[in-house]
Amino acid sequence: MTTMSEKARRADSGSGLAVGGQRMGMPGVQQRRSRSWGLVVLAALLVIGTGLAVAAYGLSAGKKASVLAVGEPIAKGQVIERDDLISVSVSGVANTIAVSDIDDVVGKTAAVDLVDKQVLADAMVTSEPIPGDGESSIGLSLDPTRIPSAGLAPGDTVAVVAVPGSDASGTGFEDAESAINNPELLAQNVLVYSVDGESTANGAVFVTLVVPAEDAARIAAYSTAGRVAVVETSASER
Repeated sequence: MTTMSEKARRADSGSGLAVGGQRMGMPGVQQRRSRSWGLVVLAALLVIGTGLAVAAYGLSAGKKASVLAVGEPIAKGQVIERDDLISVSVSGVANTIAVSDIDDVVGKTAAVDLVDKQVLADAMVTSEPIPGDGESSIGLSLDPTRIPSAGLAPGDTVAVVAVPGSDASGTGFEDAESAINNPELLAQNVLVYSVDGESTANGAVFVTLVVPAEDAARIAAYSTAGRVAVVETSASER
């Protein structure tokens, strides 16, 4: 006959309990626990790695550099001087010019109109001189009534027009009317390089234009005769 003590030992043996009262884990349970801890460790490493990557990116994106910017407006065509430039700290701006390269910028020409505090980029300056090949610089002394009432500024684009002379009425009504109705265009898409003087009733405005070389002599002759006016036009490629 099987005694109660033998049944107890068999039951203990089948349930995975060792002799002596010490509980022993089953092999399948141990493997599952091992895999679980491995996944926990892997997840933790992934979280830490992602956090480090984000932190590194943030530090890189937030890193600022000292670059050149415009201290005051510079018109297209103007030569850039050292006093025109300032240093600013920026991040995430492409094609900037480092402060250490200031000597490479001074003396070059503004390729576009530059506004106050604008960060300089390589494409905004050019080493081409003003006037360039095939161009001439010409100065005009104009009556304030022969420029736009709002005035002109460096970088503006104008057309140069021949106006009838003071003796136009003496050549006959038809000739005077023809000169008025069909004014002669001396040059168009002309760059205003500089402007001096005041638009007062008795004053004169001194304007320097960059014109095609073949038109310079003719414009100068009309200007000497007091027969030039300028009309501001929309900016276009010169």
